[in-house]
Amino acid sequence: MEHAQIVHAAGGYGPPGGGYPPPGGGGGFGGPPPGAPPGGGGYGGPPPGGPPPGGGGFGGPPPGGYGGPPPGGFGGPPGYPPPGGGGGGGEVNTTLPLILGIASFFCGCGLLAGIPIYFAVQAKNLAEQGQIEEARSKAKTATILSSVGIGVGLLGAIAYIIMVVVIGANGGHL
Repeated sequence: MEHAQIVHAAGGYGPPGGGYPPPGGGGGFGGPPPGAPPGGGGYGGPPPGGPPPGGGGFGGPPPGGYGGPPPGGFGGPPGYPPPGGGGGGGEVNTTLPLILGIASFFCGCGLLAGIPIYFAVQAKNLAEQGQIEEARSKAKTATILSSVGIGVGLLGAIAYIIMVVVIGANGGHL
C-alpha cells in the first residue's frame, strides 16, 4: 500500500506552505525583524518623564461638572407635544366628531345625524374661543351620538338584509 503525501499549498489560514523551516533553524515565524526595539516591541510602557501636566489621557470631568439637562427638559420630537401626557389644557379634536356625524348621516340616520354635527360645530367654535373644557364636553357628546347613530344604522342594514333573504327564501311571501 502506498502512502499519499500531503502537499501544503499557499493560501487559507496559517503560515505559508513549503514544509521547510526558515534559515537559521527553529520554526514558526521567526524572531523580531532587525531594528526592532529591545524587549519584544509592542506598545511598551509609558513614555519617560511621567504623564503630561493636567493628568494626561482623556482626563477627568471639566471644571464645574458636566452640567444638568436643558431647562424645560429635552422635549419630544418636533411637531409633537412634550412628553408627560396632555394634562388639563391643550387642543380639542373636533374633526373626528364631525366625520362621525357625517358618517352617521350616510348610515341611514338622516336628519337625526344633524344633532351630532351641530354639537361638533359648537365644539369647534368653543375651542377657537378658548373654552377648552366646554368644547371637550360638546365633542364627547357629538362622538357618542354619532357612534350610536352609526350603530343603529348598521343594525338596520343588517335587519334589512336578513329580511330580504327570508322573504326571498319564501318565494316573496312573509
